[in-house]
Amino acid sequence: MIDGRHDFTRRWGPRRLKVYFSCSIFGLLLSGVPVILVGTGFWPTEPTGLIFGPALTVPLYVAMAVAWWDAPGENRTRLEKSNEFLMVWIPITASSQIFWELVWLIGDVFGYMDLTEEDRWGWMWWFFGAADTRYLTSDPGLFAVETFVVIGGIVLLVQWIRLLAAGDDISKRINALWWCCLALTNNLTAFGIYYVSEARASFEHLGQGFWGFVLKFLFMNSPWLVGPAICLPFIVKQLAYLYRISGPPERARTVGDSPVVDRRHTPAGSAS
Repeated sequence: MIDGRHDFTRRWGPRRLKVYFSCSIFGLLLSGVPVILVGTGFWPTEPTGLIFGPALTVPLYVAMAVAWWDAPGENRTRLEKSNEFLMVWIPITASSQIFWELVWLIGDVFGYMDLTEEDRWGWMWWFFGAADTRYLTSDPGLFAVETFVVIGGIVLLVQWIRLLAAGDDISKRINALWWCCLALTNNLTAFGIYYVSEARASFEHLGQGFWGFVLKFLFMNSPWLVGPAICLPFIVKQLAYLYRISGPPERARTVGDSPVVDRRHTPAGSAS
């Protein structure tokens, strides 16, 4: 905090940056290595999916937790920590929704997502679809959910770039945060529908028994419930803070050099 104000543009601590970088590299390896080795036939489709899918979730949680960790001598406010958490979470969720869900949507439209275990080129989508078979049967309800999730991910990525460029401009930050709030609410609602619809169907689309349910259907999806649930209340708090320090709204607008006064606030009996 500087001069009694939260500093949302402060540099991230070098230790946290190293952790973020390590998690990114680890996540890329956990994604890329099995895709290559399964695709070329060196590894089996399962249990590779049951091992590497949940393992990929671990560095996501590590990065999310580290955002709240102060380095020695650092004294960030809770709102500053939550802002860093938001800036870490957005690229995580947006990259997944753009590179996994968006590709699935396009593939589903053109009939490529009716995958089997023999379609090793599509293992990245098949291994999750083996646990939730809606992804392999062109389910219209799931298509609708994922469409809104992808839209939310694209909006979040755009606002993440805007927040990076906003600096100390309060109005730009407020505008971007409102869009983030809208997109995160959209995505959280979509994931709620995703779970409730399958529960209403008595989990009839689950295809890999207990471990598929726990490791894939629940654990792999859990960051996309936890992340927005943490971000949203802190976005509201940051917006309240930014509105407070930006001062009261103007009661007059200016045309050229002459103020145009809102007459609803003109005292009775004054000259018109």
